[in-house]
Amino acid sequence: MKCLLFFVAIFSAFTSFLHISTAEAITRDSFNYAILISKQSANDPKWNEVATLLEKKYATTKIFTYANLDELVDSLTKFSPDYIAFVCKPEEASPEFVKQAGRLNRKLENKPYGTAVWAIVTGYSHEDALRIAKDSTPPKINFGLGGMLGFIDALPEGVAFSEFIDKKNEWQEKRKGLKVKSRNDAPDDHMIPMIKLINSNKVDGVWTSGHSGNNSWSVYYPEGPAEILAENGGLSGLLKGEPMASIKSGNPKIYLGIGNCLTARIDDPNASYALSWLHSGGANQYFGYIVETYYGMMGWRTADNFFYRGARFNVAESMFVANQSLLLAMNKRLVPGELKDMEYDRDATVVYGDPAWMATVPDSTAKSAEHWSTQLDKSIAGNKIRWELTVRFKKESNFSPESGRDLNPVFVFLPERIKKGKAFGKLSNVSAYHIANNFVIVNFRGKIAAGETRKFIFDSDIR
Repeated sequence: MKCLLFFVAIFSAFTSFLHISTAEAITRDSFNYAILISKQSANDPKWNEVATLLEKKYATTKIFTYANLDELVDSLTKFSPDYIAFVCKPEEASPEFVKQAGRLNRKLENKPYGTAVWAIVTGYSHEDALRIAKDSTPPKINFGLGGMLGFIDALPEGVAFSEFIDKKNEWQEKRKGLKVKSRNDAPDDHMIPMIKLINSNKVDGVWTSGHSGNNSWSVYYPEGPAEILAENGGLSGLLKGEPMASIKSGNPKIYLGIGNCLTARIDDPNASYALSWLHSGGANQYFGYIVETYYGMMGWRTADNFFYRGARFNVAESMFVANQSLLLAMNKRLVPGELKDMEYDRDATVVYGDPAWMATVPDSTAKSAEHWSTQLDKSIAGNKIRWELTVRFKKESNFSPESGRDLNPVFVFLPERIKKGKAFGKLSNVSAYHIANNFVIVNFRGKIAAGETRKFIFDSDIR
């Protein structure tokens, strides 16, 4: 009864320079979208329909079929994709395939960095993949639900519970127009209120941490009586092993398995947590790990990129940015003692869904929560194009953390492909950077206080 009353309470309350926006992932007019499908799946009318729907969805698209992914390196490099959608039957989206997809992306024009934002379009059934491919109206994440504390400060509304069993009375709520309120009167078990909120179709985004497997999430850490179990495309809430409620939600949403092991790993489609969220939970984009996670750089940095970068990135872009941050740390040996940990995390995560589906944090709250803002200016300097990246810090930021898992370089997608990018001027405030054909990533040096500004200037050839 306490759970029900708690749920009701929550639910009822609630000029020489050309300036270029760095939110171009949302506003750019055109991009190249590659669709990759195996020859076997292309011969299946149901899954070939998914690929053809994606082909019609965007302006500049191309379908590539393959027997082996590596045979596409030359043709993909020539196409120069901004996004790659791997259309896969669920049994094709194995952990090894996920790793191959990441490695393929590092073999294209930006090697050894990634080139395209990628994700796997799949589902428990081909109808799930069709729904994802058809959806051209992604929501703003206006109401969020956390199975862990945090991140609701970037949203207009939300509820977040502590996953720690010894702090299960703690929770947070965010009401429209108000600040986050921390409370300590959560119910004895918050799984049922979570499920009721999800089934109300009010929730636009879910995020979790704690113990999990490829078919389940433990609501409490390190252990507790409640779990969400996936079976045959369904999601059941179990309390002490007994089914108590089922998740059946149809509104489009995102799911971030930020600190969970294995939830994105597909070994058996009938026992897949991620596929069940795509099928029964209304998730159109699902992010998670395919391995046990102990290092966690990819998970936590993906979350930071999504919630605290001013609504510049969707889920797939947030993962891509996190991966380039990890690669910068590895390639520049920013934390030599953690190279093996970073290598472990490098190909450990995946997004299921359309990589260009732009479900993001709303601008209204994103700007107040973002850690820094960016501005990119372009001018002609002799026979070069000069780019000036200005970063204004809104929150204190540490670019020399004790652990590499906390590295958060500044990342900006470029509005056009550039050629032979080269840094210009003094670099005393920069510890590492990389200028790719379609993005720039910069790790400044030390701690930077809120209110400070940093610049990074680079040149490129005039094409």
